[in-house]
Amino acid sequence: MTNDLLDRKLERAFTHLDADGSGVIDAADIIALGTRLLKALSEPDSSPKADLVMGGLADFWQDLFTELDIDRDGKVTPDEYKQGMTRLYAQGGPAYERSFRPMMRAILTIVDTDDDGRISPQEFHRAQEAFDTQLSPADTEALFRRIDADGDGSLTVDELLGAVREYYTGTDEDAPGNLLFGEF
Repeated sequence: MTNDLLDRKLERAFTHLDADGSGVIDAADIIALGTRLLKALSEPDSSPKADLVMGGLADFWQDLFTELDIDRDGKVTPDEYKQGMTRLYAQGGPAYERSFRPMMRAILTIVDTDDDGRISPQEFHRAQEAFDTQLSPADTEALFRRIDADGDGSLTVDELLGAVREYYTGTDEDAPGNLLFGEF
């Protein structure tokens, strides 16, 4: 069962995945998301990082499709998405670790544009732009500081993965990850 906060976050996330605005998510939307991210983060589509991202998204889609497409029509509706994401990921169980975490880890490798293993405020801001969060620079900076658990001025992949996990699984109104993809 979800609460209103988680429902709103999942609705916001659905709009990010529905790249063509058709009201359903299909394989083309997932490919479009990957392509958009690669382009926005200036990652060549033939790079090893791009292969990781597109492979992670493909694996995620396969898992999502298998579990969420209740009527087996090749598309995931908003209702199917909300119910399935809640069932699969809200408790952060094996499905999260199997497909969601690896997909996000792959995406974060392209966010780390200088390959130093840390996400700088500038890299974080570019990622927010790539996801079209519509956060102002000031809001992006404030969110970055909240996610930066150890206060060292950069994010580890694990700190960012923690925020992503809060976004998709959390029901705490004050969790830093709630605004990861903008207002909802």
